[in-house]
Amino acid sequence: MKAVYFENHLLRILLTKLILRFNKNATLGRFSPIRFTEVAEPNMPNQSWLKVKNKTCGLCGSDIHMIFMEINPKCFPAAIPSVSKKYLGHELLSKVIEAGSNVHGLKEGDRVVLRIDWPSCFQMEFTPPCRQCNAGNYMLCENLGKVNLPTLDTGGGFSPFMIMHKSQPHKVSDAIDDDEAVLIEPTACAVHGVLKKKPEKGQSVLVIGCGTIGLLTIAVVKAFEPNTRVYALAKYRFQADAAMKIGADEIIFSDKDIYKKIARITNAEYFQGYLGNEILLGGFDIIYDSIGNDSSIKDSLRFTKAGGHVVILGVNLRPGKVDYTPIWYQEVHLLGTNSHATESDTKTTFEVATRLIAQKKVNLDGLITHRFNLEEFKDAMKTFVDKKESKAIKIVIDH
Repeated sequence: MKAVYFENHLLRILLTKLILRFNKNATLGRFSPIRFTEVAEPNMPNQSWLKVKNKTCGLCGSDIHMIFMEINPKCFPAAIPSVSKKYLGHELLSKVIEAGSNVHGLKEGDRVVLRIDWPSCFQMEFTPPCRQCNAGNYMLCENLGKVNLPTLDTGGGFSPFMIMHKSQPHKVSDAIDDDEAVLIEPTACAVHGVLKKKPEKGQSVLVIGCGTIGLLTIAVVKAFEPNTRVYALAKYRFQADAAMKIGADEIIFSDKDIYKKIARITNAEYFQGYLGNEILLGGFDIIYDSIGNDSSIKDSLRFTKAGGHVVILGVNLRPGKVDYTPIWYQEVHLLGTNSHATESDTKTTFEVATRLIAQKKVNLDGLITHRFNLEEFKDAMKTFVDKKESKAIKIVIDH
């Protein structure tokens, strides 16, 4: 079968990063650690696993970061022990075709999405589990690297078949159709981010970025607290239109006058110091940053009122320099999120996301804008990167 996977090979990573400066096609070249090639169809290693046939899989920004080697080997995640081969594609919808005798609650024909993509105590069957996994924070597992997974050749969402450990799948409700189901995982990410700092009635909220996660964050904020006023910071008109459709109250376009715009909206005081140093005294109650790069974090910290909250949902593996002085000077609360988890009410973010989707409290219509088959994977990547022309929001690979 055809599959896309990443080989954790430092020399290949460094060589590809160098070649990519001159040739953007190098990401799937012969020297790249990203392989798009034929592999053997996976088999279950024991009775605690199940095999699925993938129906469709969303192309996520984190996939693109890895494919184009947008990672600094000195960033924190790069030093975490990981598998030597990582199959890509986690925003998937699959159908169970075989389940081991130790797999309970799932049968052949059931639709599932992938709940735990990264290794944790659950897949490693580590006993006792670490304190984070025990608390349901499987993305923060402290036992990584201590026990090897039974197999490396699991397949992923960008292959027609894959295997999952019994701890990984989340069963999809019959109340949810296929196009809604493939958006459960990113919706769960938005739920986790919003629950890090849930807005209160009457507060003003800014969502930075109107890609899939940003748009879903807008929808989740409105589902939890309809009386929150939500502003969306968009780059393109098509993103602004999608943000308004999904629940934003007002759109702010990013330009050179952005600080003055936000000062007017929030009744903040605007000041400009030496060398174009712009700040606000006052600002939004909560900012959800779905981009998470140096520039957006810098702005988030400066767009937030004293004592306000910034929640980072975006993934950036090439950190540079960020002015962190607003954190202490304005006593801003900066919160990070890593995908999804079990929340304080013992419900997983997947359960919450599924409920919101099934009850139509989030409007997912029109979020899937482009569809490709697996053989067109390169075209899907190009469409993702060239959003200004393609007007892509969520791209999916259909099997």
